[in-house]
Amino acid sequence: MQLEVFEAALFGDEETFFGMAVAWLQRDIGFDGLLWGKGPVRATLPWDDVRAYGRPANGVSGRAAVAADPVGQCALAAPERAHALTIASACDPGSPALRFWQAWDARHLLILAKPAHDDTAVAWLGLLRATDEPFGPAHCRAMQHRAHAILTAQQLRVAKAARALAWAPAIAQAPMEALTEREMAVAQAYADGRAVKEVARLMGLSASTVQCHLSRVYRKMNVHSKMALRKVLQDRRKHARPA
Repeated sequence: MQLEVFEAALFGDEETFFGMAVAWLQRDIGFDGLLWGKGPVRATLPWDDVRAYGRPANGVSGRAAVAADPVGQCALAAPERAHALTIASACDPGSPALRFWQAWDARHLLILAKPAHDDTAVAWLGLLRATDEPFGPAHCRAMQHRAHAILTAQQLRVAKAARALAWAPAIAQAPMEALTEREMAVAQAYADGRAVKEVARLMGLSASTVQCHLSRVYRKMNVHSKMALRKVLQDRRKHARPA
């Protein structure tokens, strides 16, 4: 399902991507609520843009009253790592942070934060449980892999949208053979600066399969380097925009 998540991130609408990501997390991790946020890097988790699943979204409004959130600080202190926390232990008794997380009906939380490549932004996923059962080591391992992949896919989605809006010099383009959705997904991930092995790991493919896709991409787009591939993808998106 990992490849489908990446394809939904690059080619689907926001709801399709969100639904696919939630479904993948639900396969092996039991939870009754989810928070998915992103925003500029700060001392704690950004709440500028947060989506909720299984909880009312209006809970975000109380975040402004929390000056110091140990949950967010824990996630950011060791990013790209899954943290299983018991809220009553992580937050001081009677603290604004404790009241804030209790308002989400969260007794236990499994959270992972992932900074962007340039460290100017960070995205995070938090899985909530209202029950007394804490998240265990197996849940942490599953979260480590899946949340990292989902947030990477989200970053690719954001980067793709940014490139589509960026100015690119007009060039005369020879007709090109169309890429399949899978070839385009591999091309996007590779052109963003990732190595073949990393693309393979993130998309749930073998390195040889990624190499085969890239060979077809290079042939179809008549390019011979990663830099040229990135340039052609930018220019094609520029010319694809309606006048």
